[in-house]
Amino acid sequence: MRRNTGFSPRVRQQLEQRSGGVCEICGLSAAEQAHHRRPRGAGGTRRSETSYPSNALMLCACCHHIVEMNRSDSYQHGWVVRQQGNPSEVPVRYRDGLAYLLGNDGSLSRYTEEEL
Repeated sequence: MRRNTGFSPRVRQQLEQRSGGVCEICGLSAAEQAHHRRPRGAGGTRRSETSYPSNALMLCACCHHIVEMNRSDSYQHGWVVRQQGNPSEVPVRYRDGLAYLLGNDGSLSRYTEEEL
């Protein structure tokens, strides 16, 4: 049995705080939509980390559309994470052009190659 893995009100608050209400990819538009970096699938998932802040980006509608329509670029930038991946371990290209790891507490940590 699968379950719904939407973001809880607490996680949404963490995401809004992290994003400052601005798209986490372009940094230009209002963040309107919560995007699952590792997709849930049509029926949801049993994986609890799917609804953690590390698996989410707050995006404007335009960037969300771009992420969904350009999977190869989205994987490359960490905007989408493969099913076998752990979102908290996959760096994401952020709106400032730098790479970060997204924490399960809603934090951002600068990612450097030395951390591999």
